Amino acid sequence: MSVLDEVRAMMIFARVVEDGGFSAAARKMGLSRAAVSHQIRQLEAKLGVPLLRRSTRNFSLTDAGARYYDSCRTITLEAEAARKRVEVLRDEPVGKISITSSVHLGTLRIVPILDRFRQTYPGVAIDVHLTDEVVDLIGQGIDIGIRSGPLKSSDLKSFKLYRTHRIIAASPACVARDGLPETPEQLADHDWVMYSRVPETLRLTCNDQEKRIRVSGSVRVDNATARLQFLRGGHGLAVVPLCDVADEIVRGDLIHVLPECKLPDLEVFAVFADGVTRSAKIQSLLEFMRREMRGIDVGRSAG
Repeated sequence: MSVLDEVRAMMIFARVVEDGGFSAAARKMGLSRAAVSHQIRQLEAKLGVPLLRRSTRNFSLTDAGARYYDSCRTITLEAEAARKRVEVLRDEPVGKISITSSVHLGTLRIVPILDRFRQTYPGVAIDVHLTDEVVDLIGQGIDIGIRSGPLKSSDLKSFKLYRTHRIIAASPACVARDGLPETPEQLADHDWVMYSRVPETLRLTCNDQEKRIRVSGSVRVDNATARLQFLRGGHGLAVVPLCDVADEIVRGDLIHVLPECKLPDLEVFAVFADGVTRSAKIQSLLEFMRREMRGIDVGRSAG
């Protein structure tokens, strides 16, 4: 009799004692009376002492059975308590959530949202990993990763948080020095702040015509915050999400270059392993993030 079999038999024994008989216990546990009786006999054989005095219609506990029942009852109660603790984690937003994001997006949007989320759900603990590396969520035991699309094919599930336009921007200092491009072709003649996640060949749609323009620059970065800093410093043109610079465009601190030309939109997703969203805490956070990002999602706003 293995340890697991013994624990199962102990729980059956406790049920027999509490329900006052083999038949009643069998009905509640979805077993046959013979199966319940067999489990008790195996348990007695394992222990080497009788636990019950049996008669045709009734039974009573032996002294060993009465003492053993206390331990069996404790195990049963602990198992029930463990189940309820897990059900609470399933039904209520409590427990720990681990989440990873790029440094720029995490600092700009995710961390402020997580701050507000914890104000609403203080029972949730947050473990945040900000890195520009693509993290192995399953290998590192992380619940949610925030990634921009298009997503590579994988076993991970995804939940779209928002979609925003990409634009070409320049600082007034850059325009004063190098001039403002007036045609897509002129973009190739300008210096650029190159970002590792944006292709060197831009795909633009201008007046219903697709243009492919290869660009280059003397500044290259692998971090979106660095890209913005060099853009603001006048080191060249850059492709940036509109939602990151909209206020600066309105103030005139940055200039929207060739606004009639459209770049492919940027989509941002939460990705996670299959089954993670069964947890109420994960579902609550995903919906909370999506609501918080409604204003920058061009799919759900006037933008």
